[in-house]
Amino acid sequence: MSGVVFERGDRVTLRTIEREDTEFLQRGRNHPEVAGPLGMPFPENEIQIEESIEEWIEGDDSVNLFVCLDSEDADGTEGDGDTKSDEDNSESDEDSTETTPIGMVNVMKLHWDRPLLSYWLLPDYQGEGYATEAMTVLLDYFFDSHYKRGVQARVFSHNEPSQALLERLGFEQEAALRDHVFVEGAYRDELVFGLLREEWIGE
Repeated sequence: MSGVVFERGDRVTLRTIEREDTEFLQRGRNHPEVAGPLGMPFPENEIQIEESIEEWIEGDDSVNLFVCLDSEDADGTEGDGDTKSDEDNSESDEDSTETTPIGMVNVMKLHWDRPLLSYWLLPDYQGEGYATEAMTVLLDYFFDSHYKRGVQARVFSHNEPSQALLERLGFEQEAALRDHVFVEGAYRDELVFGLLREEWIGE
């Protein structure tokens, strides 16, 4: 995991996505329990993921970050058992941090009046509150850095956990596109959720 910390929460960090991160991105986007709810019916090989990073993630119309768990060296020691000096510790917290990527958050279509949010976590890390925290950190950053009226998110009608996440964050359902996408064996409604600036920051 080569990306640097962009934002920090209590338990998660949001880190930049680099070209060396192809393997994790490919594993996540191809996972059956991730690809299905995202409506991604085609497998993606390494070359396709590399092209996605170059054309989409490195573009200027979206913000794309990995959700990571960082664990520090518990005893602050070097490999030979000697305690690190204050000078060593001051160089960078990154040196003693082990980073585990667990998912991804995005703000897409930044040119829209209400940009589009997206998110996913690997199944092993779902249901632990990480997605709620990651999205909270992302929304804090977004509304602090981009003067937009609001944001939107779209989920399929059978994805109840994702709907519950958005509702916890204060989103309201604003529309339902009926039988809009064929995904996971059936036509599904696509539900449009929205969150206004003042609903998030209290203006």
